Amino acid sequence: MVTLGHPLFLAVSTTVIAALLGGAVAHRLHLPIIIGYISAGILLALLNPILRIDTATMHTVSEFGVALMMFVVGMELSLRDLLRSGGRLAIAGAVQIALSILLGYLLMRMLGWEWFPALIAGCVVAVSSTVVMIRLYERQGDVGSTASVLAMGISVTQDLALIVLVGMLPVLADFTPERISALGGTLMRSILVLVGAFLLATRIIPALLRYAVQWNSRELFLLMAVSLCFGTALGTYALGFSMALGAFLTGLIISESEYSRQIVAEIVPIRDVFAIFFFVSLGMLVEPSAVVSHWSEVLLLLVLIMAGKALLIAGLVWLIGFPVRIAVTVGLSLAQIGEFSFVIAEMARAKGWYSIGEYNTILTASVISLLFSPLLFTLSPAISRWTARLVRGERFRALREEVQVHRSVMRDHVIVCGFGRVGSRVAQQLLARKVPVVVIDLDPESILRARNQGIPTIYGDAEAREVLELANPHTATIAILTMPESSSAMVAARRLKEINPQLTVLARTHDERKIADLKRCGVDYVVFAEEETAGVIVRLALGSVVKKGEWEG
Repeated sequence: MVTLGHPLFLAVSTTVIAALLGGAVAHRLHLPIIIGYISAGILLALLNPILRIDTATMHTVSEFGVALMMFVVGMELSLRDLLRSGGRLAIAGAVQIALSILLGYLLMRMLGWEWFPALIAGCVVAVSSTVVMIRLYERQGDVGSTASVLAMGISVTQDLALIVLVGMLPVLADFTPERISALGGTLMRSILVLVGAFLLATRIIPALLRYAVQWNSRELFLLMAVSLCFGTALGTYALGFSMALGAFLTGLIISESEYSRQIVAEIVPIRDVFAIFFFVSLGMLVEPSAVVSHWSEVLLLLVLIMAGKALLIAGLVWLIGFPVRIAVTVGLSLAQIGEFSFVIAEMARAKGWYSIGEYNTILTASVISLLFSPLLFTLSPAISRWTARLVRGERFRALREEVQVHRSVMRDHVIVCGFGRVGSRVAQQLLARKVPVVVIDLDPESILRARNQGIPTIYGDAEAREVLELANPHTATIAILTMPESSSAMVAARRLKEINPQLTVLARTHDERKIADLKRCGVDYVVFAEEETAGVIVRLALGSVVKKGEWEG
């Protein structure tokens, strides 16, 4: 037999090449790149009788990827974010985790699984992907919106709860009545770890990093951060927890430092390289024949992950006082499996807590949820509108007694639909020029901010004709649609033109393909954000060059 080289070199080189090919295909098909990595692993598994890749070597290298991946995820979160998000959101997140675990457990028990594999499946279902969620809002240009902040708060709650669960699972695996005291001890250790993490985050680590900055060495500063990552990972492993948990906690600690953004920028490229070994190794463990034989279980688990969890999160967000449309958006953005889910699944497989068939069921459903999550979120505006119509009173929630403007005195004003990052700046600049403005928004927090600034507001859905009529489109000079979702702007534009065909309507979009659709719906002027940004950059650049006397004549 031909030897292709040292086992480590063979594993690394084939993994990198396969990941490149799989990632390129996924990117071409506009799929999450993780899908490409896992697919590459499945391909390598099929070719492994020829390649003879050492799976133990792959697993060892992938541990570095897991540690760095969870390290960066921790730095993208913050313990203080959860405190700032409010008690109601923390309670909603905790209830979501408990109910998701319960539903996953009951479903798999109904399918004949033993109690502990069913419990693991519930834990896997309960967690969503922080990375995927953030990227979904970034693609929509909606980072910082109420929905994204709520989703981040629930995601933080999930990750913190998993710290306790990861510590409890090894005890539960061999649970007997005699081990109740051991379970209590594990729970106490988990709580102490959380308390210690908060103290380190606010007191010790920031001071240590400030001292490292004084070395004035980029390389040594980076090594300090990485040393903290792997050092804490080894420490938690020695205490009986996973290395991924230690790395996550270190990231969470460093997130409280003013240097966290720089550390993320330095480490992300390294993380991306090592993380591919983790996802490719997951794919190598998938057995297609086992998936085919368990297709019904995969389908039911997928329905629970995507539909069940989305409904559960949306319902809880609505119950704590947020509008249905925002609640549905939050639910759909978290309707997938998270990074910690893969860590739990791999830990359970390595410890033999379930069969390879059960592992393949969980892994396949997880991968498919990542595959469909971006598509589902793209449909969120339509789904949220449809859901709002089903909920009594949601289609027209404008409270007439709270409208701070009188329709009889509204003349020659500007209607601003949406008071987010863009809408608030538009309204402020118009008011600075003595132009009267009326703001329409469905977000209670945005309405409160506008009212605190003395801006007339209407609380309601800008897609509802009844709400738009309260803003007197008949006497307005222009309507500016600042919502990031083009589909919502299209509906609002049609309604406004139905009320006043002569009204000038302006909208914005990040998608060049939506410009023609917006104009067909009645929008007179469409601001394409990327084109306008490019124009400003070019004008400033040329102006700077001309001032220096270059490029003249």
